[in-house]
Amino acid sequence: MFIAIGDSVNGGTGTGTGTGGGGGTSRTAPIFQYKLRPEDRIPKTTRFVFTSLSTFPFEVYIGDDTYVINSSADTIAVNVTDPNPTDVSLSVGAKVEIDWSRGGSFGINKVLRIDNLIVGGSEFINYEDRDFSDISTLPAEISSSLIGCFSGATGLPSNIGLWKVDGVTLFNDMFAGVPESVMSDTFGQWKFGDGADFGASSFPNLSDADLASCLVQWEANANQGINVDAAGRPFGSDPRGGGAIRDLDETVYPAAKTAYDNLIANSNWDFGDSINWVS
Repeated sequence: MFIAIGDSVNGGTGTGTGTGGGGGTSRTAPIFQYKLRPEDRIPKTTRFVFTSLSTFPFEVYIGDDTYVINSSADTIAVNVTDPNPTDVSLSVGAKVEIDWSRGGSFGINKVLRIDNLIVGGSEFINYEDRDFSDISTLPAEISSSLIGCFSGATGLPSNIGLWKVDGVTLFNDMFAGVPESVMSDTFGQWKFGDGADFGASSFPNLSDADLASCLVQWEANANQGINVDAAGRPFGSDPRGGGAIRDLDETVYPAAKTAYDNLIANSNWDFGDSINWVS
């Protein structure tokens, strides 16, 4: 997932190149902050681990220190003693995916920007501040899975409708627990890849009007994907787990019903029983 951090509970044994390297490469603005969590915890060594999806080499700036990362074998060991948030930024042009391992002596305090980060599948419940409404930058890369990516978010990136998601195959629980007041029909701008799987509870709290608008927009996209699997009840939440059937009134949303029928007939979308049309 984007921004995840390596195991720090057992005291990392990082192999990072340490401070001082880097050759003066320009840094980006901070991309996130982290801090000791809980604040009264005995400090442990925190280990940052970068996956092979990263673009190497790059530099990581943690507070006043600079680390050079040449491969996924390089990690960064930081002794966290300060309960205040610490800024983390990268060198210009760097793209990274950072692993979350078990435990952690700190939490992500706030995500500040995402254009350096490979967005992938893990949920933001790991992060203390899940309000992303101030983020206007586009992600550097989106991986094939967005499972649980914004689960429980209290605010979403302002331009999320512009994200290029046609390479994403899995969306299960992407916006699970996100309140209706945060959701909108901006996802109607998305073009899905052929065979994409919505899974369950990916868009559970869209209002009826926003869901209807999304259906119309998805069908109107001339380049929309075919064979999209929307049969997993992505538009409703079931407290027992998984999705729930959503009722929509076709007399209130006739254009949405037409779009729904066209997506099935012309693009071979499979809705199963995800939407129950009533009149």
